[in-house]
Amino acid sequence: MPIKMVHHHGFTVSSLERSVPYYRDVLGLEVVRTSERKQLPSYDTILGYDDVHLQVVILTHPVNAFVLELFEYVNPPAVTRELQNYFVGASHLAFEVDDIDAEYQRLTAAGYTSINPPVDVDRGGVVVARAMYAQDPDGISVEMFQEYEDVVKR
Repeated sequence: MPIKMVHHHGFTVSSLERSVPYYRDVLGLEVVRTSERKQLPSYDTILGYDDVHLQVVILTHPVNAFVLELFEYVNPPAVTRELQNYFVGASHLAFEVDDIDAEYQRLTAAGYTSINPPVDVDRGGVVVARAMYAQDPDGISVEMFQEYEDVVKR
């Protein structure tokens, strides 16, 4: 297989000032680097825009080294739009937690929204997990689940 490993996942956000506290302070990821990308022809080519100017924050999970890259476009200016999970290209992160009901209470107490409160995930009469979709400040879906059975294989 030519792919060695998953390197990172990225989201474009409307404001790093709003998004970083959510991913860092609420979800517990650690900021590794904050940087600016501009006047770099390679970025213009890779992203397909002229004069790309980005603010970038790289975060990682302290236990399993998962890397999340948050982009704030300065040029071209970011465009916000309605986000729906059924849109082609929609994306989400999923975090496994020990107590999803406590996480739901913690997120809502911190002022963040979710699509649903925690619900049992029933697959053929077997409850394999309890899950919810939280939303970051831009409405990006962040799944939280408490696994009872291997949800990937079942």
